[in-house]
Formats: sequence, C-alpha cells, structure tokens
Amino acid sequence: MNVNFLIMIIDGKKISEEIIAGLKEERLKIKKEIRLAVVLVGDHPANLSFIKQKEKTAQKLDIGFRLYQYPITIKTKELRKKVGEISRVTYNRGVVVQLPLPNHLNSQAVLNAILPQKDPDVLTERNLGSFYVNRLDILPPVVFAIDYLLRKYEIETRGKNVLIIGRGVLVGKPSAVYFLNQGATVIVANSQTQNLNNLIENADIIVSGAGQPNLIKGDIIKEGVIIFDASVVSENGQLKGDCDLESVKNKAKLVTPVPHGLGPISVVMLFKNLITLIKKQK
Repeated sequence: MNVNFLIMIIDGKKISEEIIAGLKEERLKIKKEIRLAVVLVGDHPANLSFIKQKEKTAQKLDIGFRLYQYPITIKTKELRKKVGEISRVTYNRGVVVQLPLPNHLNSQAVLNAILPQKDPDVLTERNLGSFYVNRLDILPPVVFAIDYLLRKYEIETRGKNVLIIGRGVLVGKPSAVYFLNQGATVIVANSQTQNLNNLIENADIIVSGAGQPNLIKGDIIKEGVIIFDASVVSENGQLKGDCDLESVKNKAKLVTPVPHGLGPISVVMLFKNLITLIKKQK
C-alpha cells in the first residue's frame, strides 16, 4: 500500500533516535570492546562541532570514542603513517578522518591508510570501488540517510529525474552513483553549470550540497519535488542549508531542513555502518 503525504518536513533528530533505539539492541549482542577513532587536523570550530555529534552518539550506543588531533602543519606522509597506525589498533573498530583536510594534504592518500574493514565513512578507494559497482554491504552515511528516508516514505526513484547539486566526496559523488544504481536519470551540477534554474525546475528529486543559502526557492521547483538538503552553512549566526525552507514547503512533497534534517540521520548511519563492519571483523 502506498503512503501519501501532503508535505513532509523531516524531523531528523526524532528519526535518528528511532534508529539509535534499534542499534542499541544490536550493540548489546556484540561482546567485543568497540571504539570509534576520529582523526582531526587543526581545530576548525565546524569540524569540532561535527565530531561532538559523533561522540554523543557513541555514548548513547556504549561505544568508545577517541579523538586523535594533529597540528595543521602536518604533512601527508606523516599523517598517512599516523592513520595507518591508528587503524591497526585492535580496539579502534572504526576509523574516521574528519573532512575537509587542509588543502596542502593529499586527502585520498590519507584516507587509503584506513583498513577497508574499519572504514564506516566509505572513503577508502577499495570501499568506494565496491560501492560504485553496487557490491558493498554499507553505504556512505549521507547516502544511507537518503536511502533510509526513500524507503521509509516509499518514494520511487527508478525513472525519476534526479538533480545532484555539488560534486563533493561526501554528498555529490556518492549520491550520483547511488541514484544511477537505482535506475534514475541523474544530472550533476557544479559551480560552472549555466542553466541551474532550469535543471531545478525539471527535477523530481534534488540532492543539494552546494553550501549556498537560498539556492533552491519555491518559485523554481516542481510541484511535489523531493529535496534532500545536505548543506550546512553558518550565516549571521544561524545554520542554513541550500534550500529556502519557507518558500519551498508549500510545493515540495518532502524536504530535509537545516539544521535537524539529514545531519543527525547521517551521523547515526555512520554507527550503523560501524556495527555492520564489526560483525565481519575477527
């Protein structure tokens, strides 16, 4: 039976707590000591805030948490060595490198130092390759959050026009691959795209990670569009996404607000991935 919703503004905090309740039961069945290791370079306030969210979720799930912090002057070779060492610590069952890294670092070289079986963010080349061919048991956390909402609200993707705004490694690229694997028609827009408003107007589903407040407005979206806003930008002391919520909420069928939309769900999905990986670890 199909479920019909007039307009759904997602409560990410509530949904994340529902998922956590199920994960607690799974956690109780695992007798191993579990710890999530997070690697941070520098002390950018936004990164520290994201890490704090992960730490709070770990506490709720009785999962250990350790932050490895390095100065912004660290070189790629040294950081890669450190991440490799962290990854080989038995109790570090999952390793996350907080992105973005400073520009002087080779991010992929650093990420590849994580053992694939300890990569809940799905950012190592080996796990990305398996994900691209639809042969990985886990999904990148933001994509996993989108997938969860699509399934929860019985939203069809096959044959739909999907617009991905932004081509970043955490949102844009993996979202494009996910929807291609689902049989959707996918367009990826970037900062050089000329006809963005026309693309927005024709999209059935939009995933936006551009980091540009008010990019998506009600006067240019299709009636009944699904909008996954994956941006978090601080503007005048307020957190905002790419979507002008007030103007789209009377036309969109479903929209994830910022804050408290995709963000909390994505954090929980990181831990869902972690538990899936742990079950395969010796």
